[in-house]
Amino acid sequence: MAEYLIMPKLGFDMDKGTIARWLKKEGDFIKEQEVIFEVETDKTVMEVEAQISGFLRKILVKEGETIPVTLPIAIIGDKDEGISKMIEEAYQKLGKVMLKEGEKAKILPEVSSKEEEIKVLNPKEKEKELKKISPRAKRVAKELGVDVNLLEGTGPEGVVTEKDVLDYFQSKREASKTFIEEKEIEKRIPYTGMRKIIGERLSQSKFNAPHIYFTISVDMTKAIGFLNTHNTDSQSKITINDLIVFTVVRVLREQPNINCSLIDEEIVYHKDINIGIAVALEEGLIVPVLKKVDDKDLSLLSREIKEKIKLAHQRKLMPEDYKGGTFTISNLGMYKIEQFTAIINPPEAAILAVGAIKKSPIVVEEEIKIRSIMKMTLSCDHRIIDGTIAANFLNRIKYYLELPGWFAI
Repeated sequence: MAEYLIMPKLGFDMDKGTIARWLKKEGDFIKEQEVIFEVETDKTVMEVEAQISGFLRKILVKEGETIPVTLPIAIIGDKDEGISKMIEEAYQKLGKVMLKEGEKAKILPEVSSKEEEIKVLNPKEKEKELKKISPRAKRVAKELGVDVNLLEGTGPEGVVTEKDVLDYFQSKREASKTFIEEKEIEKRIPYTGMRKIIGERLSQSKFNAPHIYFTISVDMTKAIGFLNTHNTDSQSKITINDLIVFTVVRVLREQPNINCSLIDEEIVYHKDINIGIAVALEEGLIVPVLKKVDDKDLSLLSREIKEKIKLAHQRKLMPEDYKGGTFTISNLGMYKIEQFTAIINPPEAAILAVGAIKKSPIVVEEEIKIRSIMKMTLSCDHRIIDGTIAANFLNRIKYYLELPGWFAI
């Protein structure tokens, strides 16, 4: 018996998904739990498995199209059973949603008789209106001012995809010199996708949460010596970043008043310690979260950090992998940045920015010595974290990092 394949809800706050790629074509036999398509959310691309076995009878939503979760995207069934009624009902549901959201490029293929009469009187207008284009491509074309009628679709059945719009936009920019305020522009890149989502979230954070910043210098000489000894004798390599995360977790356990959020006019203090690790990708910043890390030793924590960073670069994180953070660490030390300030990742109340370790002369017991110094800057939501709390937090981190003998591997 034929069944609909629906757009899955892959995260608590996911309300829409985009078909990134179909891995099967119409007529293929699909086994239960076989990967059938890839769906793109705001920050990741995920493979989706079929829940039943059968033939892929009809693909209802093309690559590049975005629809709400739980709506039908395909039909799986027996090879010869009738599915015309299911197709009609599915297109009605999809068409109503597109109309409700103001999309002129409807998934629904049929037009009303009144519309058809108008198009017959003007064949050119009919061809223009019925040009196949995905809703996502339609939105991007509108944002960039691209005339969709000039585009050739490369998607299934000639559908114009988002990539077609972006490629056309870029080719036109590169084909002619562009000037802004008498300055020649090399190229323009659309402000869309992950980069736009990140910008909107951080702008909201900066606008809503009054940021206050605190910087401290840490002597990492002994910590580096500890790592050199450990990494020589052990197969599990521990990094400076691992030590910092491990230390921050301990201090958060001691000072839970930093591990908080302002939610619905209430200050919420979190029992779990969930650390976000900022990872830079080509298309933007993503923050995978290490969950319930307060009772994990350094070796286990180090392995989890490396695995999350690897999955982030491969864009294989599940939605739950970057949700639920209570405190974030952003480390630009590997990029030789000595000091910076970071914007709080809402709804968290603080974020720690870690700079590069630099050899510097400092006074040690009335003598000038060369030591390995690292600067850290804590950004706090000043509505719920005061200066004294932030200062105590940073000083405690400094204390532990300068006294590495407490690390238990």
